[in-house]
Amino acid sequence: MIPNKGSEASLIKKITSSIMIFILCFFMLFALTGCLGAREINDLEIVIGMGVDKDEDTGNILLTAQVVKKDTAGRTSGDASGGGDGKAFWNVSSTGDSIFDAVRQVTHKTGNRLFISHNQAVIFGNDIAQEGLQEYIDFFLRAHEMRPTALILVAEDRASDILDAKPETEKFPAMNIAKLVDTYGFTSHFYEVNMKDFASCLMSPTTAPLVPLVSIVQEKDCMDIYVSGMVAFKKGKMIGKLNHDEVRGLLWVLGKVKSGVLIVPSPDEQGKAVLEIVRVKSKVTPEIKDGSIVMHIKIKEESSLSEQTTAENLATDKAFEKIQEATAEVIRQEIMAAIDKSRELNADIFGFGEMLHKKYSSKWKTLKDNWDEIYPTIELDIDVETKIIKTDLLKKPVSQSEEEK
Repeated sequence: MIPNKGSEASLIKKITSSIMIFILCFFMLFALTGCLGAREINDLEIVIGMGVDKDEDTGNILLTAQVVKKDTAGRTSGDASGGGDGKAFWNVSSTGDSIFDAVRQVTHKTGNRLFISHNQAVIFGNDIAQEGLQEYIDFFLRAHEMRPTALILVAEDRASDILDAKPETEKFPAMNIAKLVDTYGFTSHFYEVNMKDFASCLMSPTTAPLVPLVSIVQEKDCMDIYVSGMVAFKKGKMIGKLNHDEVRGLLWVLGKVKSGVLIVPSPDEQGKAVLEIVRVKSKVTPEIKDGSIVMHIKIKEESSLSEQTTAENLATDKAFEKIQEATAEVIRQEIMAAIDKSRELNADIFGFGEMLHKKYSSKWKTLKDNWDEIYPTIELDIDVETKIIKTDLLKKPVSQSEEEK
């Protein structure tokens, strides 16, 4: 009997389908058995912020961890009344001979170990920053749960005090700090620095890294957290502070100004013109000429006229020209303020040394060992070009000048 080719093909198809179903079921057995090594959330203390200080009594490390209270984590700010103190967080502290030792010592108070994968920021106390951060950041870079993008900050005084300052609009101080730093672009008076970037700058032989400085401002019955500037480090140790204008002067050079406000006198000097920074481009070109180092800094800035406090019509070519000249001078002053501060600290916050290294790699070998002596002697060629590109919704002020009445 000759086998039917159609029935034979059908049989092969059925066998193939059965094998595929068996293989699928086999792999599903492993997929549905659960996550190996999984940990229950009730066995962890979720950390969203950490502070590192020196213990005033023993001189050991004092670690403060901001832990989310599990019974209030899902509530809104107005409902965060669990735990009896109205807080959605618990600041738990411990001391140790090292960061990791202090982290493990916390378990004597929590009963669970700290889970730091959600940590938003690490704040170092002023005493730790002056001593030097190199030995203290190793744990945060080495721990496999720690995010390298976690923010790094320095407290004006104690890091534990910063974590205790409860904001009005956020449940968690650590989240509020991260939010404040993340919105730096509205003023460009500081910028965010994470663990990875800070460690990278520390490894540079010449560049001095900066870290945001956070302070507490007491207003009536509440304490507000305020980013008051940035602090500079050299060889891992804090050496000085830059105010808001000095930081923005640095950012002009680096091309990292996102936005902000510039206020200049109006052409008639009867009021002020208030400009919003719209766009910034910068270019720094190092040059070694006749044995001298010159940094050619070119800034191009575009802004909009956002407000005026004078009756003068500023939306004219003549007025624009004068305002643009005044704006360029303000930018130049901010750059020079940053330069003067860096010379005072003798710290290359701009990264000029790295720029020279890239362009003059052979000559850099003879410069790098004496960079501390060479840096203050660098000459600057600053060229600032500004342009007002719009006046927003108004072309003329609401009140006219006497000449136009």
